[in-house]
Parts: sequence; C-alpha cells; structure tokens
Amino acid sequence: MAKTGGFANFATGEKKTGAVLLPTHFTTAAQATKAGKQFGNLVRTYAAKSSKVMDENNQALVDITDAEQVQESSNSFGYSSRFSATGDEHPLFDSDTLNMTDEQMDNLENKLNLAQENGNILHEMAFSIRGDWLVENNLYDPETKQLDQDKLKRAEQHIVHDLFEKGGSQPLGQGPDDVVWFGAVHQDTDHLNMHIWYAKISPETRPSMLLKSGKPKGVIDFKAKHQAESKFRYEIESDATKIKRANVYEAVGNYRTQIKQDSLTRLDRTHKYTADLQKIYDVLPQDLRGRWKVGNTDKLVTNDTSRMAPANRQMNGLIDKLLTNELKDDYQEFRATAQKMDDMMAETHGNQHKGQEKWSEAQDKRLRKELANGIYRQFNEQFNTDQKINDGKFHKQAKGNFEKVKQRNDQPENPKMVTPHKPAPVGKLNKIAKRMTKQSRQEIQQMHRMLQDTMVDQSQNVSDESLSRHL
Repeated sequence: MAKTGGFANFATGEKKTGAVLLPTHFTTAAQATKAGKQFGNLVRTYAAKSSKVMDENNQALVDITDAEQVQESSNSFGYSSRFSATGDEHPLFDSDTLNMTDEQMDNLENKLNLAQENGNILHEMAFSIRGDWLVENNLYDPETKQLDQDKLKRAEQHIVHDLFEKGGSQPLGQGPDDVVWFGAVHQDTDHLNMHIWYAKISPETRPSMLLKSGKPKGVIDFKAKHQAESKFRYEIESDATKIKRANVYEAVGNYRTQIKQDSLTRLDRTHKYTADLQKIYDVLPQDLRGRWKVGNTDKLVTNDTSRMAPANRQMNGLIDKLLTNELKDDYQEFRATAQKMDDMMAETHGNQHKGQEKWSEAQDKRLRKELANGIYRQFNEQFNTDQKINDGKFHKQAKGNFEKVKQRNDQPENPKMVTPHKPAPVGKLNKIAKRMTKQSRQEIQQMHRMLQDTMVDQSQNVSDESLSRHL
C-alpha cells in the first residue's frame, strides 16, 4: 500500500481492486528472537496516536437528523457520534473493548511475550478496504476525513473467533483463554488497513498442529479465510447495499419460478411440443423408470458418462426452443437481472473474479437443470385425477402431452395379436373338477380289478406246475 503522508487520505475511484482484501503474514518466535524483538513490542508501536493509528476522526456516518434517533441508533447498533478516545484510552481493540486502557495494554503485552517464550507463531492479517467502497457504504467521508471506526472494529470482533476455530486442522487455542489478539485501524495508506494480530499462548503439543520438526504450523485454511473476509464485508456493508443485492436475488428467483411454471403449462397444452417430448421419452433408460432426473451436477450431462445423456441431449434442444420462442421475454429479463449481480460482484471483488464463472452463468445453468427435472418429474409421476385444485401451480391434464406420451409408450406393441381371455364362471369350473374326480376313481377301480385277476392267474399256474412235478 502506498503511503499518503497523512490520515484518512484514501484513494477513491478505483474499481479493479477488491473492496476488501485479506493478506496474511506469519512470524515465528525464533525469527522474532533472532531479530532481538518481542511480540509485545507491537503493542507500544501501534498504540501511539499518529497518522498511522488514531481515533480522533472516529464518527458514525448516518443520515439521521433527529436527536432521539441518533441516541437510539447509538444504543442499538453501537454507532458513535463523538470521539471514542478519551482520557488514557488507546485506539487498539480486542474482544472486550474498542479502546484499551493502560492496564489492558500491559496485560496484552505480557500475554504476547509469553506466547513467544512458548515458541508459538504470531499471525498477522490485514483487511485492506478500498476508499470508494467505504464511501458507498457510509463508512468514510472524504471531505471531513471522518471514519466510522467503531463499526469497523465491531465487525472484526465478530469474525475473529471463526478464524481461531476454523483456520487450522484444530482450533488454535486449547481453551477460551488460550488465544491472545488485538487489532488496530491504520489510516496512513491509500487504502484503509485494519490489522489483526493473534497467537496461541500455551505451548503447542498437539501433533496435528505441529510440523515434523516439532514446531507449530504457520498456516491458515483458505476456505476459513475466505469466509472471514465475506462475513467481515457483510458486517460493514450499508443497509442500502444489502437491500440492493437482496432485490436482485428476489427478482431472479421470481423469474425462475415463473419460467418453470409457464414452461410446463405450454409443454403440456401445446400440440407442437408433443413430438419433442416423445423423443425424450423414447430414449429414457427404462430400468430407471420413476427415478429419471438430471443428477447431482450443476448442468445437464450430455456425454456418455451419464446414462441420462441421450435424454439430456434431446432435453437441451427442447429447452432452447422454449426459451427462444414462447418464453423469450421472461428469459431475457431473467438474464438481464442476473447480470446486475455480475456488475455488483465486479465492483466488490475487482480482478479477483477475473476468469471465474459469472453469477448469471451459474443461474442460467440452474434454471435449465430445474426445467429439465420438472419435465422428468412429469414422466415419473402417475396422473392424479384429483388434480383439480386451483392453487396457481402446474397440474398436468389427463389428455395433455405428458400423459399422451406415457400412454402411447405403455401400450402393447402388437395389440391385434393379443387375444383377451374371458374368465370361466366358478360353477362351471366346479362341474369340471367333479367330472375329473369321478373319472379318476373309475380308472383306479379298473386298475385294481386287473391287478387281482393277474395275481389269481399266477397262483393257478404255480400250483399246476408243482403238481405235475410231484407226480
């Protein structure tokens, strides 16, 4: 950051840099000791009221004229309409105070030095905030040089514990009092810098928080850092900025809902789309019947890695036709509104988002995926004859295109060759059964008589033969 040679001379009119950046630096205990310095030296260095750190120009910038509203706002939101630094207070802050006393400074210095003696790492982070973004969010007045430092400090108080808890593989401290930290507002550069320093106090013994050499790790999780940056930015945004963004989110959501509703209605009731729906239905994998959907992706997969690919390819063509013709106007409004968020993000993040997917592009993918799943859902669902509720939602018709396609495909391939069989009456079946039983009895009796006759003949033959031998 370039030095300005004064306080609160922040540059304005910049759009290519991020509104809030968060660079990080680590200093090991060994490095500080070798340089003949102590972590606690930072406290006295930044406590001096100079152009670097000062509180005299601390004032809330709110458009409130009534005295009662000023007081109510101050009580509710912590706004300060007077200078915070009075008496022996210093503009350094931590979790407990926005302006430290001499006693608090001494305590802070001792804890930092103890952290160094125990071999721990001093983490330094700096929220670098663009001047014109401060102006847009009622945090800085370039004419009077007033800066709402109290609001900035409170925002940092609200996000530091997430850094301590989520920045490493385990929480930095091994208890609520095992981390020491403080912050300071620097005003002598072209961007406002809010520094924060923090360290573990007790010796580090946990293997996951140590390097192979046995020394503490000096790392911070990128996701945790990004979340802290986003949360800090949200904390200090003006209500007007939040409302503007919320309006865009709401409008895009409303357009998406309306497009999905209208698309199903037109597909079900417009004859020209019957053939398109038939092409999709014909290539759906039948063993997934009742479970057809796009899948856990952000877009329709059209290559052969997905079994739904043939249907998805046909689906893409149908969705393009809808959005180009019948739903053209709503779709163009949807795209234009989503692109407003692209512009807002470009102003907030600057070149940080260069090369990344735009928010509007992600919303377009989401719309197409939800349109496709809505169509697949109609193929999955059985038609309900009770769908007569006038609730404003889409209900497919018994003779609509969705049901026509399903019924056509569910019919037998050669209906003329199939001969229906009429079930026989129960009485007739009983007569047949009795007749069969009677015939079976007669056959058994006949076989029994034949067996007896055969045995008699054999007995007579044996007797005659024995008699002749005897004679």
